[in-house]
Amino acid sequence: MFKFWFLLIFLFFLVLVFSLKVGYTDIGFLELFNTLSKPNVESNFSHIIYELRLPRMIAAFVVGISLSLSGVILQSILKNPLASPFTLGLSQGAAFGASFSIIILSSTTITITYLGELNLIVIGAFFGSILAASIIIGLSFIKEITPESLILSGVALASLFGALTMLLQYFANDNELASAVFWTFGDLSKGTYTEIIILAIVILISLIFVMYKAWDFNAIIWDENYSKSLGIKTWTLRVYAIFIASLLTSVATAFYGVIGFVGLVAPHVIKIIYPHAKHHFLFLSSSFLGGVFLMCSDLLARQILSPINLPVGILTAFVGVPLFLYIIIRKSLNDRTR
Repeated sequence: MFKFWFLLIFLFFLVLVFSLKVGYTDIGFLELFNTLSKPNVESNFSHIIYELRLPRMIAAFVVGISLSLSGVILQSILKNPLASPFTLGLSQGAAFGASFSIIILSSTTITITYLGELNLIVIGAFFGSILAASIIIGLSFIKEITPESLILSGVALASLFGALTMLLQYFANDNELASAVFWTFGDLSKGTYTEIIILAIVILISLIFVMYKAWDFNAIIWDENYSKSLGIKTWTLRVYAIFIASLLTSVATAFYGVIGFVGLVAPHVIKIIYPHAKHHFLFLSSSFLGGVFLMCSDLLARQILSPINLPVGILTAFVGVPLFLYIIIRKSLNDRTR
């Protein structure tokens, strides 16, 4: 595991350096080092690094952590490798909320003490995702419902929110339609340090909870009846876990738009490398890998068609869709051999 962490941390710093260096204006290594080593000294590249590229990379890292942690929580608590914010309709709920704000509420802003101006798109996306999460949590209160049924309910919910979003877009004008569609692609370029701090706090609280409950997750994965014999309230843990995963997804999606498949890719890469990993390791490694994965995706999105910046959600989909199909095929084959 030492080699794994060493390579992952090395990749993190490598991607970070190149993300700060390359772009529409290329910065030499010497200029980059001088600017970073003297943050209080104004230079020709200070604005580019500290106001544009650095917050974007930090945003990519924390959003990747948030979505990956949400994914591994959902996969573990529902015991389904296909569980993710996408398959439970959380991202689609956020897309509906954002479209509602753009088309119906005209994207006005409100002022909130200590947070300054928050765009109603952010608030709409947050409450849209929370609405989807509330429905899923409400269904989980039905003790007879199985994890598989909960996944199917999420797929149905995603379809419902998708239809509602298309209904809104049908009545939108050209500008509103363009804004709504672009938001669903996911965008890390407009992230602020305030948003990063808010999301980081949510991640920290969530990590503390899941690390504290990691042994309970291990027991549930092993056998639900065995976990009940240990005094673990599996139903209560499921509700709390879905709420934590929903909160992580809601905040990340509200600030940065819909970025798919991160919560699916990172946990499964870890499970392929370490198939018998315990949840203490799984939570931390999946989160960190998800952050690095989204950083790499964003760097590629900026460079593939430079100077055009592709939405990062397109890149993550190119990786996530083949993996999603692979998981479905492998799961079907495993079910047949049982």
